[in-house]
Amino acid sequence: MKPNKGPRRKLNRKAFIQENFSDQQWESFNADEPLPQEKSEEMHRFILGQISSKQQVKLRLIRVAKYLSAAAIILMVGFALFIRPKNTDNQKPQLTANNKLQEKEKTSLWKEVANPGTEVIRYQLPDSSSVTIYPASTIRFKRQFDQKLRNVYLQGKARFKVKPDAMRPFSVFSGALKTTALGTSFTINTRGHQISVKLHTGKIVVADTLTKQALAYISNVGTTLLYDPSLKLSRIIKPIETIHPAAELLKREGNLIIMKNIPLAKVLQLLTEAYGIKVNSTPVDISKITFTGSVDTAKEKPEDVLKLICLINNMTLTSTSAQEFSIQKTDK
Repeated sequence: MKPNKGPRRKLNRKAFIQENFSDQQWESFNADEPLPQEKSEEMHRFILGQISSKQQVKLRLIRVAKYLSAAAIILMVGFALFIRPKNTDNQKPQLTANNKLQEKEKTSLWKEVANPGTEVIRYQLPDSSSVTIYPASTIRFKRQFDQKLRNVYLQGKARFKVKPDAMRPFSVFSGALKTTALGTSFTINTRGHQISVKLHTGKIVVADTLTKQALAYISNVGTTLLYDPSLKLSRIIKPIETIHPAAELLKREGNLIIMKNIPLAKVLQLLTEAYGIKVNSTPVDISKITFTGSVDTAKEKPEDVLKLICLINNMTLTSTSAQEFSIQKTDK
């Protein structure tokens, strides 16, 4: 089969084949010699290879098109978000503010009360217990006490008056010590190298916060516990017993003088006025002597009354005249 002859033109491959090799020529073509089997197989493989190559190229083009489409979508979404009104900018600070609020709520679960002044301040705790905070002192506690515990942390000096609650012990942590009470009043001082705990009313238990061992059970009002954290030693100081002076009683009923715990100097003055006499004495000898008794100035003589007083208090009576007497301490 030979191509049709005609004027030469610059044609593309497809147009060239259609013009010079018509379909009728292809169908009527009869080769003079049969095509070798090897050549036929080679051509078959070549044709299949070309088809496969075109399919792979087509698949690559499809993949690239998909990637380009995805990239275009991402760019469009990104651009849309970029030109969108700045609502997201408002949301970010809001989230940050919420986070800060949550952190603030966590920290605000605790309340701290400090006294930087020079006078004591009084504060009421969440359970209605009261605390007197001394200068340069601080207490720290939860704004709402737990259902089972009422814990307060102290630095410095404070006096606590605890509201009774048998179901919730009240504990004060002061450095190395933990003082627990149900309903009582006490003062804790952490200043200096020792911690002191003094009981005013009720009962308390003082324990070591590290070992959790009880150091003392205090029920005697006025007792103070001193604890040295460096030496881990504690000691109890008992209250000083206060001797209250006996109640005095002086009463007159006509000629009867009733006296109870009356200083002797005042008794001698009363006798001097009642009997019209003079009694001499040394102030040092009678300064610590009191008299309890009754004198009937109408029935008893002054000398007899003075003799009784001297006998009771180991003193000596000297009569200078009927109206003048002297008393002095008897020498041993």
